[in-house]
Amino acid sequence: MEVTAPEFVLGGAERLLRVSEAALSPDSAELCEESGGWLADPGVGVCRGALGVILDDVTGYVVAAGSPPDRWPVSLGIRLDLLADPPVDGSTLTATGRLVARDDASGTTRGEVCGPDGNVLALITQRSHLLTVTEALTTPHIDATPPGPETSLRAALAVRELEPGVIELPPNPYAANGMGNIHGGILITGAEFAAMSALGATGQLRTNSIDTAFVRPADAAHTITFRSRVQHRGRSMAVVEVAAVATSGKPCALATVIVRPQDSMEEIA
Repeated sequence: MEVTAPEFVLGGAERLLRVSEAALSPDSAELCEESGGWLADPGVGVCRGALGVILDDVTGYVVAAGSPPDRWPVSLGIRLDLLADPPVDGSTLTATGRLVARDDASGTTRGEVCGPDGNVLALITQRSHLLTVTEALTTPHIDATPPGPETSLRAALAVRELEPGVIELPPNPYAANGMGNIHGGILITGAEFAAMSALGATGQLRTNSIDTAFVRPADAAHTITFRSRVQHRGRSMAVVEVAAVATSGKPCALATVIVRPQDSMEEIA
């Protein structure tokens, strides 16, 4: 059976993070992202977790490109290893993804995103499974005006801190993927915000890795609450567990966030 690459769907999250298509195939993919000041943040320093949007896409579309038209991949799990801050100067980031394994029901992919100098900023391993869909996904129309470049990612998502370690993401079309659910990369971003909130971070810490299991869809038309629990807080590393919980009280995603000081000579307070 001949398989053609699917249309790259620009959901709200892709527009918010300024992600664009470069190349898609059943074996590999390449996407680009415009960097900017919106990635800077007073809590997390620079939103490393937001790289999850382009990395989720560049690996997920490899599975989609090799699947029948009535099947679409959704994430079971994503692990991000975050090596460096993304730039905030308007330069272009390039993400590549490649197939590791595929069967009739699932796919495993790996990828990376690099800065303009070619240095690797983050790595991803994604596990996907295939759902049956009745029609191909297409780029949705969004009535809301997209946030401008002067608006931080935190402000664009209207994230609210309810208490230390607990944040809320209200309904937002720019948090959504093409299926109307909160994009996996935005759930990862929320987990980073919540973990840093639990640690009382003010820009001095950096996320080293985020390992996320996606257990049920998170409807972008409803509020999601991220609840954190610090499992370990040492001098050089903290481990925070974060649950993204729907209004039903059921979890949508469960993440383990590893945090370290930005400066290797510093300690976590």
